[in-house]
Amino acid sequence: MRQSSVGWRGAVSVLAALAAAVVSAPAAAQRATLDAATLEEYIAFLSLPNDAANPADALANARFVQAMMQRRGIASELLYDTDRKAPPAVFGEVKTPGATKTIVFYAHYDGQPVVPERWAPGLAPFSPVAISRPIEQGGTVLGPWSPGAKFPPGWRIAARSAADDKAGVMVALNAFRDPAGIAAQLGVNVKFFFEGEEEKGSPNLAAILRAHRGKLGGDLWVMVDGPRHTAGYRAMVLGVRGVVDVGITIYGANRPLHAGNYGNWAPNPALRLAALLGSLKDADGRILIPGFYDDAVPATAAELAEIAKAPSMDTTRQSLGIARTQGGGKLHGELVLQPGIEITGLRAGATGASAANVIPTEAEARLDMRLVKGDRIDRQLARLVRFVEGQGYHVLDRAPTADERLAHPLIAKIVAGFGYEAQRTPLGQPMVTRVKQLLESVSPDRLVVVPSTGGSLPLSIFERELGAPVVTIPVVNADNNQHGENENVDPAFLAEGITNIRAIMEDDFSER
Repeated sequence: MRQSSVGWRGAVSVLAALAAAVVSAPAAAQRATLDAATLEEYIAFLSLPNDAANPADALANARFVQAMMQRRGIASELLYDTDRKAPPAVFGEVKTPGATKTIVFYAHYDGQPVVPERWAPGLAPFSPVAISRPIEQGGTVLGPWSPGAKFPPGWRIAARSAADDKAGVMVALNAFRDPAGIAAQLGVNVKFFFEGEEEKGSPNLAAILRAHRGKLGGDLWVMVDGPRHTAGYRAMVLGVRGVVDVGITIYGANRPLHAGNYGNWAPNPALRLAALLGSLKDADGRILIPGFYDDAVPATAAELAEIAKAPSMDTTRQSLGIARTQGGGKLHGELVLQPGIEITGLRAGATGASAANVIPTEAEARLDMRLVKGDRIDRQLARLVRFVEGQGYHVLDRAPTADERLAHPLIAKIVAGFGYEAQRTPLGQPMVTRVKQLLESVSPDRLVVVPSTGGSLPLSIFERELGAPVVTIPVVNADNNQHGENENVDPAFLAEGITNIRAIMEDDFSER
């Protein structure tokens, strides 16, 4: 159900005045603040539902982004795949006289699906409001904006995609020119590419890139997406893991059975699934699937040096209530450069008020499989299938027939969803080195260089289809609740992000 914005136009002046008071990022607030027109535009943007599964909502967002470009004097158009199956990407281009380099800025306007009833009282996904701080940290809803409202230091904007990733669209366009007219003095040709189905795994991105390859050439792609380092520092990310979702279903009897009458006699698929999942890793989290680590490209000495310089994750560990982490003592950054497989969902029978004393007919798990540079989706999936077969299972990619149930005592269905592979740009790539220098020069705040983040973006598709190096500049607070309820963004980080991206636009990237 669509939800409307509450009172945002009348309070824009209040938000602008308070943006400078954010204490969660004091240095950012001193360098730049968000003016009234910028806040008004962003709140209107956040008020648009943006689940890519809804074509009408996706198109409305694309049109809004295109209008943002037009207000800034950017020639723009909507780019579709040949079959027009996907939401359009919004493309814009600005040519700079005398420029020898072209940089393409990427973000995505779509967001994860929402379950409104899971949001805190007073919050609704597409009705942006102010909160004092993240709800999970004891924050409260400050209510609808109105003239004269007084928000405390450190307030946030709460709405779906406030951080992931309408923030990236907003920052990139305002770095070029904000609604107040402050514009970058360009040193490069600038292109913008804003995608509309990243949260679905970008299944049609390659088709869009191929259909418009002639427009999308560039010397560097800058992805404006993701959270800063968990310790709060600015970050420059050189790579991402690949990802593919895998479903595993284990089968028992063809109808539910009374647990007393048939227990100890009929096989229980929930128990079998639990045993199978328990065999995937050892007690310290190392994956036991043979060959699962074989294709991973080892970290370079330079990458390991940057990982060693990164802030400790111990504060994060404590904040999460974790007594001991996994990984055999390796640093978090090292573990991110290894393949991963995690259980993210389980289903078998019912619990709580719906519980019944029956042995379920099937048990299902959802696995999140992460790939690193060197891995291929087909090879990792084949290793998983061989591992399950090695446990005695007959593996199918569909539900078993009646004859198959009788012929095989252990049956597993394994189905993979859409995915993409990992990408990692070398730290020594000249334009990436220059971006690092620019970010270090524009602010005294610490910059953490991250060889690869644990999350995933379709960067391998850009690298494969277009051949340009890729770097990611995160701009939002780490505690933003992306993908979940009560998503929020700290406005001071948006202001800082605009400053950082503008510095990249203004350099000519000439040899030095």
